[in-house]
Amino acid sequence: MQIFATFEYSTLLEIAITELEAKGIQQIFAVPLDLRKKEPRLLDSIHRADGLSFIDKGMILSFVFATIGASKGFVWEWGPVIWGLIGAGFGFVIGVIINWIIYLSKRHKNESELRNGKKGEVILVVTCEDRLVEVVEDILWDHKALGLARTK
Repeated sequence: MQIFATFEYSTLLEIAITELEAKGIQQIFAVPLDLRKKEPRLLDSIHRADGLSFIDKGMILSFVFATIGASKGFVWEWGPVIWGLIGAGFGFVIGVIINWIIYLSKRHKNESELRNGKKGEVILVVTCEDRLVEVVEDILWDHKALGLARTK
């Protein structure tokens, strides 16, 4: 029987492996996963979208500023249409700048986490006899496994 488990790399993983070896299980295989080295693409394609949008706040602020500009435009010199378009453009630019600043701050935070020792995950493959499956699963769950699967 094979048991697959995922862990964050920590001392709990080392303790779990030590306990499994103490129970007489010798076929333990640990594979560390690499962290992402490249920054994900900024713009989405038709086949892949990550939910990151730069124009959502821009559209909302465009509507708000266009409404304000059009209503004030009845009093101001150039009229409601021109001031509505100016407000829409101004609001859109402000919204995109806000989203860009938020994106840069999140990216900087993620880069600092990688530099400051964010650790990857480890896949642990344990091959054991059928009678030891429950014991192995209990040990892995007790040491904070993220997920478990078993195969014959």
